[in-house]
Order: sequence, then C-alpha cells, then structure tokens
Amino acid sequence: MSQSQKKAMISSTSLDLPEHRKEAMDACLRQSVFPEAMEHLPASDADAIRVSLAMVDEADIYIGIFAWRYGYVPKGCDISVTEMEFNRAVERKIPILVFTIHKDHALTIEMVEADKSAQEKLRQLKERACDGRGRLEFKSPVELRSHIIQSLSKLLAEMEVAEDGKPKAINFHPPNLIPSAPAPYIAHPYSLLQTSEVVGRRDELKLLTDWVTTNKEIPAGIRLFNVVAIGGMGKSALTWKWFNDIAPNELPYLKGRMWWSFYESDAYFENFVIRALAYTAGMTEAVVRELPAHEREDQLFHLLDAQPFLLVLDGLERILLAYSRMDAAHLSDDDLDEKTANDIAQYYGLPDEVKETYLEKHRLRQCSDPRAGRFLRRLAQVNASRILISTRLYPAELQTTTAQPLPSCQPLFLKGLSDDDALALWRAFIGGERSGTSERLLPYFRAFGNYPLLLRALAGEVAEYKPAPGDFDRWLQDHPDFNPAQLDLRNARTHILKYALEGLHDAHIRTLHTLAAFRMPATWETLCAVLVGKGKKKPCRDQGTLVAVLTELEDRGLVGWDKRANRYHLHPIVRGVAIGALNNQTKKYLFGELYTYFEAVPKPDWYDVESLDDLTPAIELYYSLLELERFDEAAHVFFNLIDAATHNRLSTSRKRIELLSPLVESTAEEIPRIQDPNYLVATLNALGRAYNYEGNTYLAAKHLNYAIDLQEISPLLSSSNAFCLCDLSNVMRPAGHLFRSLVLASKAIALRRKDKRFHQEMRSSVRLGLTLAACGQSINAEIVLRRAMQLAKVNLSIQGKGFVSSAIAQMQIWHGQNHLAQVSGASAWTFAQNSKFERDLIRAIRLQGEAIVKIGNSTAADEHLHSALTRARAVNLVEEELPALIALAELRRRQDKPHEARELLDAVWDAAERGPYPLFHADALNMLAQLERDAGNISAAIEPATKAYCLAWCDGPPYAYHWGLEAARQHLQALGAPKPELPPFDPSKFEPMPEVEINPEDEFHVGNIDNE
Repeated sequence: MSQSQKKAMISSTSLDLPEHRKEAMDACLRQSVFPEAMEHLPASDADAIRVSLAMVDEADIYIGIFAWRYGYVPKGCDISVTEMEFNRAVERKIPILVFTIHKDHALTIEMVEADKSAQEKLRQLKERACDGRGRLEFKSPVELRSHIIQSLSKLLAEMEVAEDGKPKAINFHPPNLIPSAPAPYIAHPYSLLQTSEVVGRRDELKLLTDWVTTNKEIPAGIRLFNVVAIGGMGKSALTWKWFNDIAPNELPYLKGRMWWSFYESDAYFENFVIRALAYTAGMTEAVVRELPAHEREDQLFHLLDAQPFLLVLDGLERILLAYSRMDAAHLSDDDLDEKTANDIAQYYGLPDEVKETYLEKHRLRQCSDPRAGRFLRRLAQVNASRILISTRLYPAELQTTTAQPLPSCQPLFLKGLSDDDALALWRAFIGGERSGTSERLLPYFRAFGNYPLLLRALAGEVAEYKPAPGDFDRWLQDHPDFNPAQLDLRNARTHILKYALEGLHDAHIRTLHTLAAFRMPATWETLCAVLVGKGKKKPCRDQGTLVAVLTELEDRGLVGWDKRANRYHLHPIVRGVAIGALNNQTKKYLFGELYTYFEAVPKPDWYDVESLDDLTPAIELYYSLLELERFDEAAHVFFNLIDAATHNRLSTSRKRIELLSPLVESTAEEIPRIQDPNYLVATLNALGRAYNYEGNTYLAAKHLNYAIDLQEISPLLSSSNAFCLCDLSNVMRPAGHLFRSLVLASKAIALRRKDKRFHQEMRSSVRLGLTLAACGQSINAEIVLRRAMQLAKVNLSIQGKGFVSSAIAQMQIWHGQNHLAQVSGASAWTFAQNSKFERDLIRAIRLQGEAIVKIGNSTAADEHLHSALTRARAVNLVEEELPALIALAELRRRQDKPHEARELLDAVWDAAERGPYPLFHADALNMLAQLERDAGNISAAIEPATKAYCLAWCDGPPYAYHWGLEAARQHLQALGAPKPELPPFDPSKFEPMPEVEINPEDEFHVGNIDNE
C-alpha cells in the first residue's frame, strides 16, 4: 500500500440492502479505503443528485452492488440515481468493481421491485456493468464483505504498481460537503454502534427530549446540555440516536441541525467554527475562511442566538488540555480518568475524588486554546439554539467561579445502565430463553455497575460458549469460581475479562495477544503481515478470516477499531489482562516475532516525520527489544531512529520520557539497565531535556547532574560533557539559578572551543547570552549573541540561525525594542519553517506575538499568541506555554478585558510554582499588580508586586532577573510600598565563574560541523 488513502464510492439501492451497504463500508475501511456512501441524503432531489455525483467525482474506485431493485428515480429524470452514479464512474474511467446478488440469496419482500419497467432497466444496467468486467456474486452480506475485501486487496496492489511510486497525501476524512439548511449537516458520521440500535438508555433519551420540550424535569433556560462519561459508557451512541431519531420530531421548527465530532483528524476548533458558520449562514467555506477569526466567531454566535439550530459536539474532551496533546491517542484512558477523577457520579453528592476536579477548576479540563474556551462560554448564552455536548471531562469553562455549572448549562453524568437496560443489552447480544432470568443475572451485573463494556464482553463469551451457547446457567455451572460480587469494581473488571477471554478460539486468542503487545494502535497492514498466512505459525489463513476474527472481538467489546485510520487497539484493562495471561516463553516468542517484522519495515527519515504515527515501526521495534530485555540494542534503536524525530521534529517530551525511563529505572530502584556508558549518558541527558520541556526542573536537573557526574569520573565520556552542561544551564535560567546558569554555559563554551565544535559552541553561547540578557547585562549579552550568529553562519546552519534569532528577539523584547524584536522573530520563524523543529516554530511565533502586543496590533498578536499557545500545549512545552499566557493576558489588559486577562493568569500559577519558574512567575505577578492598579485596587496590588520582587531577586543583583525586579520596583514605588529586604549575592556559596573570552570579531575556521 502507498501512503495515499483511496476513496471508494459505494453505489447501490438502499431500501433493500442496508446490511449489505454496512458490510461494504466495513470492507472498504478494513482495506484503508474511505467509503463514500449516501447514507444521509439531502432533502431535495436536486441536492441528492448533486451530492451523489460529487461523491463519484471524489472517488478513486467505484463499487457497484446490484440486487433486485432499480432504485429511486428523481422527478424529471429518466434513470435512477444508482444508474447516474455508474454512468459518472464510466465517464471518469475509474476502476469499477461489480457485485451482483446470487439467485440463492435469501429474499424479503422489500428486496424485489414489482414494476416491470424498473426490472427491465435494472437488467440492462446489470448487463452494462458486467460487460467486460469480472463480477462476483454474493449470497449474504458477510459474503459480500469478503468479496469486496479480496477484490480491493488485488485492485490496490495493481494501482500501486500503476502509480509508479508517487503517493498522494493521506486523507483520513471525507470531502467536506456542506448541505443547505435545514437539511442536516453530519460532518463526521458516527459508526461505532455495537448493535444496529442503541439498546437501553430510555431514561437518558427522555431527559434529552424533556430538555428541548421545556419539560419540568429540566430547569428553564438550559441551552447547553453536557453528557459526561468515561469510555465504554455509550455517550456518543446515545447522542447520535437522539440527534437522528428523536430530535427531528421534537424540534420540527429548527432552521438546521449539525453533528460535529472532535474525534476526527480534521475536527479542530477553528474548523468547527468555519464550517458551522458556512452551514448556518448559507455561505461557502472559502468565503468564511477569508474572515478574521474573531469575526467568524461573532457571526456564528449571533446566528445561533437569533435562529433555532441544534448543534451536537461529540468528543469535546479532545480540545481540552487532558486530551489535546499530540500523544493523546496513545494515552491510557484509565490513567487519565484517575488523574482527573472523572468517575461517573450524580451531580449532587459527588464523592471527594470528583469534587476535586468537577467542583474546582482543574487545569486538565480547560480548553487548550483559550479562544475555544471563551466561545464555549458564549455558546451557553445563546437564546434560540440548543447545544448538546458529549465528553469524557466536564469543561472547566462551563463552570462559575464557585465551581458550579453555568446557569444555562446542565450536566448529565452517565452511570452504568439501569437494570432493565442492562438486561435488554444482554439479550440483544445473546437472545434465547436460556440467557438467564433477571433474578439470576442482575446480581452479577450490579457487581460491576452495569458497565456496558463489561456486559458486552461477558455476553460475547456466554453467547459463544460451545457446550451450551447462550445458556448462562450452564456457563456458571462450568465456571464455579466466577464471582465478581466479592471484588471491588477495578478488580471485578479484570476478573470478568479473564473469563471473557477463556472461551475464545486459538485464532482469536493469538490475535488478541498480538494486539496487546502493541504499544500504539496497530494498522491493518501490520496485522495482515503478522497474522495472515499459511502454516501453523499464522492464526489466519487469509484476510477474510482475519476480518471475521476482528469482528467477533469487536462485537465482544474487546477490540476497538478506528475506522477512518483503519487501526486497532485494546482498552487498557483488556490489554493488561491479555498480557498478564502470557507465560514468559509465549511472551518472548511473541515479541521476537514483532521484532523480526518491525526490523524489516522501512523507517522514515526524521525530517519527514509528521506525527507519532509515522514512528510506529521504530517505536514498536524499540518496545520489542525492551520486552526481550535487550536494553543496549533498544538504546541504539532509540538514538538512531526515534531521538531526532521526537526531540527536534515533534518535541514530544512526554513520549520521550515514557520511552526512555525503562532504560535507567528498574522497579522502585534506579538501576541503569544499559551497559554502554555512552548510551547511558545520552539517555540521562535526553531525559533531562524532556523533563525540562515538560516543566519539571527538579527531575531535569537530577538526570543531567547524574550524567555530568558520570562524565567527570570517566575520561572516555568527558568529550560529550558540554552537552549536559549546556542543557543544565538551560534548566537553571528559568528556574532562577542565574549565576549557576552562567557558570555552566561558560564551561560548555570552553569545552567546545577546545574541541573546535563550533555548532555546539553556538548553542552554549545562546544559553549564556540569554542568561546575561535576563540579568540585564545587555552589552555582554549582545556580544555573545553576535558571536553565536557568526558561528551559525560558519556552520551553514539554518536551524542555528533561527535559534540565535529567537534569542536576539527575546533580548530585544526585554530592552523594549519591540519593532526590532518583531523583525528578529519573523526571521526566526522563516528559518524554523525550513528546519521544521517544532520547538523553534512555537518560540518564534510566540516572540512575534509578544512583540506585536507591545507595538499595538491586537489582531495579529491574537493570532500569533493563540497559535503558539495551542501548539505549546499540544506538546506540553511549558517553557513556551507560560510566556504565551502572560503575553495574552497583557493583550487582554490592553483591550480593556481584565476578566479574561485574570483568567489567563490563573492558568500560570500552578505550573510556575511547580516548575519552579520564578522568572515567569514574577512576570505574571507584575501583570496582576498592573491589573489591580488599573482597577484602582491599590492595596490588592501591593502583594503581587512584593512577591514578584522577591521571586525576581534570584541569586541577588547582579544575578537577579533584572526586568522582573525593575517592574516590581516601579510598582512598589508607585504604590508607596517598601521594597523587601533581601540578602545580597554571596559569591562564597558558588563555584567561581570560569574565564571565557568572547570576542565577536574573532576569526575562526570551520572545524567539525556537527549537528545536535
């Protein structure tokens, strides 16, 4: 397969073939082909024809499914929409796959069209479709799926050869076809129902209906309804059912209704605003994109305020801090649920662990982009429209300052199913008289809270129990140790899943174990390579068998399938149980197989990596080596295949910590597992950097100091000591240890000069220059940074020029040279776009925004700073997140929006203290003091100004944070408050500053042109 995802138009009549179309879409997705299907036709014939033919125009492949109906003929037309689609495919000369119904296929009355004229047209259409083309006949929907999978597999291989290795860009989402209101706009159809209908949740569906019919069950004035639940509770299925089947009847007066899912790859906040405005205003998307962001938001709000629309926002947690990071797809849901205490509970009487994060503002529940948070609050104020949200976490922006829901918001915390609904779900999966009486079943269901995920898993096991399929009593008789009622909920989950896995066939077990071995979602291609083939070593003989295995595991609730990306994963609980069931011999064999496979898979160059998904082969190879306890080889894989991409290209510090920690820690004791001392030092240095970018200066310094100690006692390692010294200097500066930062940077420069490694001398010079600038030693800082720029030019380093330009821009901002800083920041941005280092891009755009704030261009500053903040939060780059928040607070203050400025500063305090980051903390406190002064709160301004003065003192002048200290001094002077008495700098407490002569006019020659 190339990296280009194809699109296939599924063309058939729909009244008679709903299950066939579902299986056809499934087959396409299994082959990483996106299915284009008219499941949601617009209201008018003209729109239906237009959108239908547009889908054929977008498609790379046409799949025609023909049974015994000719299909719908629009008014004024001679042929059906189905024949129009086929004609357009022929006209475009795209590959056509034809599947016709077999004469032995079971029939229902809806499947045969009585009209003789229609039957004749259908006969002629079938003849034309089959003329000169191979066709396959199907006897059932499942057989059709198998035929399509095999046909697509062969066709895609042929197309791959025909394209001469020129792949197109990946596109995991369908073309954006926005219908005209009031036709529903379903931007991202929901397709994860385990059954054909939502089973149960009658009370919740009624509550949603009461909401829109102003029933007494819901207070008047509620415009924004939140359905909150952990994974597996069915919140998306519930809202999808209500949106499609109930809302149209209960809200007949609507101007339109829109479904938007933030789970999709293109569904970020800005796109939502753009497409929602295009839909509600009847504008084209291109026209909307030309509008400034704030104008788009204003227009959308006013339309929703004045006219009745229904908007459903599914998966809202994806724009919250807890889930908006780049590595969110690979996080353990259980860990996040535990950290944010998002247990399922009623609104009143919440347990303590929920109160911490629901009744108090928790940082993880804030929007990663403050602009999205503000607009969310505005949506809660609309008059005419209704907004329905499904989310794992209740958004902090929808709470008052006393941590209660906003008056216009209603939260519904989904718990497990009611007893009646639990029984209904059980019988939907099992059926039959032997499925168990309510008296027999309910005690077991209640033991695990009627949790739908576990219900499905247990039902799947009982339904497929070979001695007595679907007979729960017989199953219990044969499993006397099954008793979840004796366990707490967490252990009951594991207990149930262990039994749910027992009855699986060998192919299912081996597939499940293979999926459990992956740390990242597994692609279809990977599973085919590992699991499909002839012989005993492969559990599946062909792709159809693998699909059948995966389908059963999905039906049992054990495997999750990301249909658009065609990737497969396990719930963390299922993964733990599956891996725990392996003995050491089986585990070694399994990871040995994965190692063999991933070692042979081509790995991209770090420069071409766009996401963590691109690193899947390298990361899975690395994890395989860890499991095989080949730690030095794992370190080799990391530093040769993963390091540059995760550090430079993506800046995914959290993922780096996750990957590297096992190399230096064993259980509770810190025991290095790596034998090669060079790899050990490199690992400690990389961990130190990662912890620093994550905002943990304590752990960063701990790992870097450990590496420096190793280097000082080993002559073989001393040549690389400058790396750790330079990085530790970068940790010490924002942590307020300014004198030590200068000492470390000076030592690193001396070592690099001795080695003639000018690129690394440049990096160390930047660290030295920034610390000098922070101390207010402007002349020396400028000299150092000028030499750093010369070093970058000598090394022909574009990335180095951008790195130095950012440092110069920061120095100029401190000096108040804002126009110069904007120019330097723009240069840094240009260089960073070329080198593609994510940290550099974030820093450059933040510096531009900060300079523009002070110049006075609020619109441009807003765009720059929001972009910097959102990107910094996506990779958890705290050292850029905090100054972006402070600069945005300054912008809001200048726009006379003090409340928003204070909210932005509220997001600074915890991280600034936790770091600790006294320099950022002092800047934020000085900003707060200015806000209090602006409001005339003189006494309230003294406290933050005094605290800012103390924090900016650092080691004491001349090694204080000059700019924060000076701002605090001016505040205190204006307020008539005394300056705190603080101890002066004491040189006896520090090692002496090394002598490093830095002359920007020095001539030097290119020695080792090295790159980090």
